[in-house]
Amino acid sequence: MNIFYIEILKLRKKTRSWLGPILVFSLIMIAYPLTVEFLQTNLEVGFYSLLWISILLSMMLATEDIFLEDFNDGSLEQTVISIPSFPFLISKKIFIYWLMIGVPISFLSFLFSLGITQNLSISLSILPLSIISSYIFLNLFVFGNALSLNKGSVLGALITMPLALPILIILGKSIVAIQFDINYVEFLLLLLGTLSIIITTIPFIISYVIKAHLE
Repeated sequence: MNIFYIEILKLRKKTRSWLGPILVFSLIMIAYPLTVEFLQTNLEVGFYSLLWISILLSMMLATEDIFLEDFNDGSLEQTVISIPSFPFLISKKIFIYWLMIGVPISFLSFLFSLGITQNLSISLSILPLSIISSYIFLNLFVFGNALSLNKGSVLGALITMPLALPILIILGKSIVAIQFDINYVEFLLLLLGTLSIIITTIPFIISYVIKAHLE
């Protein structure tokens, strides 16, 4: 059976892993208007900061047990031994998680942005930023979880958070550019460049870290 299909089935069975982050993200976005006065200007002030942090948190929750179950039952070790292209398998696994969690959250970001700002242009600009940033955050947190495979996911999150800060800064500057109707393509290209570096290096680093844990 195709490995890609197997990984999709495994994730579908772990409902908490893929549905939980989406629900948490949605609840934060729904709760936000209830915590401020119902004035449009007030709603927009902190919305985007909350949006990026919510995506970050959702990606952290999504990767909480990405390797843990396989590590505990010994199947991870068997996979490392039997599959020579283990980094490629890791990149597939990350892509599947992003497809089932990151992409829905990105489209929800667009919808919530449209509901809060009532500005289609800004909300459409949010969509590519959400798609790219969710993939970056997911890769970073998978790396963090690999580092803390037998030590708990909290340690992995603490290790990864400083790596995510530059991405949050770029996202913040992108929003400022969008709101002042300045071309934000340079920030988008910077995120794409960061993503291209991450997806070509992180799977190999994660593979090395996991093999070190298993030795």
